[in-house]
Amino acid sequence: MTASIEPTLADVGSPTERGRRRRSQILDAATELIRRNGFPGTGIDEIGEAAGITGPGIYRHFSSKDEILLAILDRIWDLLGPVVSEVASLGPEQALRRLIDAHITLALDHRSELLILVRELRHVPDDYRRAVQRNDGRYMDTWAETIRRVYPHLGEGDARAAARAVTGLIGSPAAEPRSRRVSKERYREILAAMAWAALAGLEDEPRRS
Repeated sequence: MTASIEPTLADVGSPTERGRRRRSQILDAATELIRRNGFPGTGIDEIGEAAGITGPGIYRHFSSKDEILLAILDRIWDLLGPVVSEVASLGPEQALRRLIDAHITLALDHRSELLILVRELRHVPDDYRRAVQRNDGRYMDTWAETIRRVYPHLGEGDARAAARAVTGLIGSPAAEPRSRRVSKERYREILAAMAWAALAGLEDEPRRS
């Protein structure tokens, strides 16, 4: 596999552990506010208040609200980048299991970031938007290549369609609040079982280009 996730564009890091914690607090607060109110409807002062810091104090960690948005989206690629690199060295079924587990983590633990990616991408610079598109393509390449390793009779087109379908299935809970009647751990089990069941249906599919 040659696909790789590009280095993040916004996260320049912080020189101290305290700075990293404060940066994370700001991002957590901003993520929930932007998910709820939208990017244009969220102000720096609101983010600062939610993070327990004065609005101007945020500028010690981020140069602008735009940079905060990019850093929120970078959290998606920070999760997926190592997975894309890792699966190349794994056996076919182990690689597929790793991808499924990572996408479940994305859907359940980074729901807000996913929703912001869908809703607010129009507010990011063109170069970042293009990087997002390239990263998404490389992530899907990794899924399709891994699926073909497990089901070698599939054509490339079928494998890519299967990749989109199974990641869509896993990611669907991100669009709706999780039922409190089901624990997150049980939800993970359900999503994993459904993903494997969906992919098992490819076993007897005839080859198509």
